[in-house]
Amino acid sequence: MPKTEIPPDVMEALNPVIEGQALFLRGQYLEAEAMYIQALDQFPKRSGGRVLIYNKLGILYEKMGNIDRALDSYEKSVKEGALTPFTYQRLCCIHLEAGRLPQALDCAQQGIKVLKKSRTKVPEEIYFWFIFQKLKWKIKRRLPSS
Repeated sequence: MPKTEIPPDVMEALNPVIEGQALFLRGQYLEAEAMYIQALDQFPKRSGGRVLIYNKLGILYEKMGNIDRALDSYEKSVKEGALTPFTYQRLCCIHLEAGRLPQALDCAQQGIKVLKKSRTKVPEEIYFWFIFQKLKWKIKRRLPSS
C-alpha cells in the first residue's frame, strides 16, 4: 500500500486546523472558530484545505446551535469546490429539518453526483449512496403530490 507523505509546508498550514480541532474537542468553540478562520488564509481559493476548514466550521456552528452560520459554511465549502459527500449530506439535512424540501432534494441529488468525482473508497461511496437515497425518500414523502 503506497504511503502518502504530506509536504512540510502543507503540515505547517494545517497546524491551526489541528489546534482548532483539539479546542473543539475540549468544548472551546470560540477559540476553535478563531483557529479555523486563521487557517483559511493559509490555503488558496478552491483548495481542499479551504473545503476542509469550511466543513469544520459548519460542524462547529451546528454544535453551537447556529444553523444559519453552519449553512453558510457548508455553502462556502461547495463554492470552494467540495467533492466530499459529507458537505452535501449536511446541507441536505439542514434544509430538510427547516422544511426547505426542494433545496434538500437538490442537495441530495448533488451529493449523489459528487460521489462519482469524490476520492472516497468504495465502502464509503456505498454508505453515502444509501444515505442520499434515504434522504431523498424522506424528502419525497414530505413533498406535496403533483
